[in-house]
Amino acid sequence: MTRQQRHGFTLVELLVVIAIIGILIALLLPAVQAAREAARRTQCTNNLRQLGLAAHNHHTALRHFPPGFMAVDHHSEVAGGWAWGVYLMPFIEQSPLKDRLSATKYTLSQVIEDPALLPMLQMNLAVFNCPTSPMEPLREFRGPGSQMVATSNYTCSRGFFNYRGATHLSKRNNGVFYAESNTRMRDITDGTSNTIALGERTVLPVHADDPRRWPSWCGPGGLGIGTTVSSTVSVELNHPTNIHAFSSHHAGGANFCFADGSVRFIADSIESATGGVDSGCNGNHSDFVQAASQGLVGVYQLLGVKNDGQPITDLP
Repeated sequence: MTRQQRHGFTLVELLVVIAIIGILIALLLPAVQAAREAARRTQCTNNLRQLGLAAHNHHTALRHFPPGFMAVDHHSEVAGGWAWGVYLMPFIEQSPLKDRLSATKYTLSQVIEDPALLPMLQMNLAVFNCPTSPMEPLREFRGPGSQMVATSNYTCSRGFFNYRGATHLSKRNNGVFYAESNTRMRDITDGTSNTIALGERTVLPVHADDPRRWPSWCGPGGLGIGTTVSSTVSVELNHPTNIHAFSSHHAGGANFCFADGSVRFIADSIESATGGVDSGCNGNHSDFVQAASQGLVGVYQLLGVKNDGQPITDLP
């Protein structure tokens, strides 16, 4: 009688097949991750484009862009506290939210102390969220008490100067948005396509565990002169520790919305130089203009200032 032979894989053959499958997965995984990040980056671009369109609609309706934020003056008296995001609410289909907050009647601090209204400030609005950022949906409002308010991955550009601890000085700056600003198109003499209006900000590694420093769409509140709603180009893009810098978790740079409503990705390798100009309380715009005319200021800084008078030939 003949013995019937059994057909099957040997142990070595199984190990080879498993090894090949593992290699294929290892090769495929980066491509999948890249595709997912591309989708997230596209969503981020769409968010900024929607916010830019809302800013233009605000300008059409009221003949000026919204204020960067309503400041706290040098007497430490609250002058509203609300940020640019709140003033754009009617133009991003959130009119009922702005009406409920009564932003033109009450200060941010007054609304925060109202238990009935506080949940409004904790709403996680998708248009303010970059899906790549690991930032949590709430941050601490360091004002009366320690309530939590909603975060935002986008801040406005207040220009070059960063007036630390001098809020009344922050009311003069050379960006599109700053304390109590009402910038008009004609004020952007460098051209709307050459001037940054909004940009990304994400949680920085050094401050990852300190939600008081995270951006917010509702306003700066007790966090100073607007650190949590605006950023400055005096600090290089994606600076690892400075909370005033624009930043993102997209590889190699960040998305920006320009004053003409276009959205562009700026690489963090863009030329960046302050020209020796003091960006603090002792700095002034004439010093910046002079340094820019001498070619001492970087392209990134020129893009953040609306009226430096310098042509930009190498756009990002």
